[in-house]
Amino acid sequence: MKKVVVLFISILIILVVSGCEVKKAEKVTDSEKFAAEYSVSDNNPYEYSNIDEILKIFDGGTGIVFLADSDCEWCSATAKVFTDALNYKNVSKVYYYNPKKIRDKNTKSYKKLVSILKDYLQTDEDNNPYLYLPDIYFVKNGKIIGHNNDTATMNGSVDEALNKKTKKELKNKYIELISKYNVKECSGGC
Repeated sequence: MKKVVVLFISILIILVVSGCEVKKAEKVTDSEKFAAEYSVSDNNPYEYSNIDEILKIFDGGTGIVFLADSDCEWCSATAKVFTDALNYKNVSKVYYYNPKKIRDKNTKSYKKLVSILKDYLQTDEDNNPYLYLPDIYFVKNGKIIGHNNDTATMNGSVDEALNKKTKKELKNKYIELISKYNVKECSGGC
C-alpha cells in the first residue's frame, strides 16, 4: 500500500512541477479541433463557420471557404494538401463548413447555397446541381474569383489517385488560387 501511495504522490509532484495540465474541451481552438478532425497540423487557419456565415461571404463578403466532411476520405486527403498550400502562403483564415446535413435534408439554406454556386457545381443523376465535397471557393466582395473541386468526384482509391505527383500538382493549383486571391485590387492610379 505504501508503494502505491508513494507512486501516486510522485506522479502528482511530477505533474505539478512540470506544469502539465489537461486542456478542457471549451479551450480547444478551431485549429486544434480541425487538426484532430482532419489529421493535419495544429498550425492551420481553419475557423468553424455556420451556414449563415458562409452565405454572408457569398453575398458580399470576402474569404476563403472550405466545404468538406471529415467522414469523406477525399475531403481528408484534400484538407492535408490544401493546408500545406495555405501554410506555404501564410493564409491566416479559412472559413470551414460541413454542409452534409443540410445537403442530405435539402434544406432552404442548402437550396440557397446551390443557387449561388450552381455555375460551379456538377450535377447529380437527375441533372440537378449538387454540392459534391470537398469544394473550395475564393470570394472577394461576394464575387467568386477562384474555385477548386478537383477531388470531389475522383474515382478509385485516394492513395492511388493522390500520389506524390498529383498532390504536388494540386498543391500548386491551390497556391495559384491563393496568390490570385491575395492580389490587392487597385482603384485609380496603380
